[in-house]
Amino acid sequence: MIVGFLHVGADISLARKMVRNVRRYMQNAVIVHMTDRATPIIAETARRELPYDGEHLMTYRMDHLAQLPDSDLLVLDTDVLVQTDLGEVFSAPFDAALTKRKGRILYGGKDIVESMPYNTGVMFSRKRAFWQECASLCRQMPDDLQRWWGDQLAVKAVADSRRFKIVELPCEQFNYTPKSQDEDVSVKYAVHYKGPQRKEWMNGA
Repeated sequence: MIVGFLHVGADISLARKMVRNVRRYMQNAVIVHMTDRATPIIAETARRELPYDGEHLMTYRMDHLAQLPDSDLLVLDTDVLVQTDLGEVFSAPFDAALTKRKGRILYGGKDIVESMPYNTGVMFSRKRAFWQECASLCRQMPDDLQRWWGDQLAVKAVADSRRFKIVELPCEQFNYTPKSQDEDVSVKYAVHYKGPQRKEWMNGA
């Protein structure tokens, strides 16, 4: 199994913590750091470099994923801590398994769940073709979406195309966002410390 993550930039503290955490629960996984030439090396990872224009991060992420081989692939954001061996998910048949939001999530006064039902902080796949289609769609989006949100919009569009077998997993268990620093998250499979404040919580986790 491959565990892939994207990180560019000098501050690798969260990425290192995430990698150590993955190694704790998935000792045999190959951990792949998708990055550019300038980003520091992260120990215990295999490194894959692509040129980065410094702007279109979402397209850059999809381009990286599109070049990984067909394999059992777990994709994580660097602000995610796993709490079990997520390789068990691959016992099910699918091309991609995506973590799905529920309820209403307001961002800028708009509910994003309808347009972006899948949180791309935790994803599973077996088919590089899935990411190739996502990358192609993302590259056609306006610049602002290629910088942010574009990956989630592309993933939804490709999942909706029905060209791939998709399994939906609940964010509540596989990609959980804590509501407070002292919340008991011990039964969650993966905890996503998204946002500046939660990243501080992750440093203390």
